[in-house]
Amino acid sequence: MSIAIVVILCIFVLGPLARGASRGAFRQVAPGGSPEDRAEIARLREEVDRLGTEVMRLSEEQGFMMRLLEPGSAGKAQEQGGEGPPKPTTDIQSGDSRW
Repeated sequence: MSIAIVVILCIFVLGPLARGASRGAFRQVAPGGSPEDRAEIARLREEVDRLGTEVMRLSEEQGFMMRLLEPGSAGKAQEQGGEGPPKPTTDIQSGDSRW
């Protein structure tokens, strides 16, 4: 019997109180805040856009590097008609190896 009372208390009393408290805690500020707030929000939006662009660039760069480091990628490039990685040549007169 006491368990039923606790469950009913939680559902009908504490539930609405918690919901009301969460609504108050997460309520957004009315639009038309101070000019400083609007300027700060605009600056933050620009920064988020810039960071998103940077993340996209880094992601593309990482994918490119992974394709370069993939085993057998030189063979694939040669099969597709590419030259592949440069091969060292030896200068006969000086004896040094150059790319």
